Amino acid sequence: MIDDPHLPLLENSLSGKTNALEELIHIFQPKVFSLALKFLWNPEDAEDATQEILVKVITNLGGFRKESKLSTWIYKIASNHLINLQKSKMERRKVHLRVIREELHRTQSPYDPNSHIPSHLEEKESAPKVSELVLHVQVACTYAMLQGLTRPYRMAYLLGEVFQTSSEEGASVMGIRQETFRQRLFRARKQMETFLGKECSLTHANNPCQCTNRIKYATKAGRIKTYLKLSEQMKLDGRWKEIKPMMAETSKIRKAAEVFRNHPEFLPKKNQLESIRTLLHNSFPLSTR
Repeated sequence: MIDDPHLPLLENSLSGKTNALEELIHIFQPKVFSLALKFLWNPEDAEDATQEILVKVITNLGGFRKESKLSTWIYKIASNHLINLQKSKMERRKVHLRVIREELHRTQSPYDPNSHIPSHLEEKESAPKVSELVLHVQVACTYAMLQGLTRPYRMAYLLGEVFQTSSEEGASVMGIRQETFRQRLFRARKQMETFLGKECSLTHANNPCQCTNRIKYATKAGRIKTYLKLSEQMKLDGRWKEIKPMMAETSKIRKAAEVFRNHPEFLPKKNQLESIRTLLHNSFPLSTR
């Protein structure tokens, strides 16, 4: 029998104990959101997808056969949902790494911290520090790079390199053979290693794309607006942990995947349990016990 620490919560959820189900949601909501955010790039899209995935998980709990860990089963639902989602605006533009490279080179400009304040923060007493803007540029920019991978390669890369699942688990999540998973991971890894190795200053300090030189463009284009809003909400909720931006000189980044592993762990703006209750009309297993 598979050793799964979440089985007691599962059994209690299936028996109608709402507290157990709520605990499962609290455990997996941030994990699913983290995957969705990296896969979709846009925080608002990731929140919507997370809610939809959790609804699928809840309504299908009774069909879980315990042939794998509950977490693997949930990631499988998440993976299928994300890969089959309607394409985002960015994806419909057929963004390739070549296109991203051209934009990075075209939009480099020295940043003057007094030249621009994000519009949604203009009425506040203090604008974000430059270091905080750099952090959000790093997140938004590198997540955008992932959009240059096809969806199957992107999911394999996230599972194998960023979340560091085994080939066996990654293949199970994606519903493919282990050899196929390893091939996808190898090709995706090679593409990202090549791209970041030649362009991004996080992997090599002298590479052409410098984080501070992207602040002006990213702010004006609205690329970091939703990330700033997300972190502002986390600060209000007391969930934000101050994290310094990554720098090649200090982080000693050895390969591209570490860029993604060292990002802050963003959380959804709110717990989605009440929204899920509404969507399910208080049906199984969200009874009022």
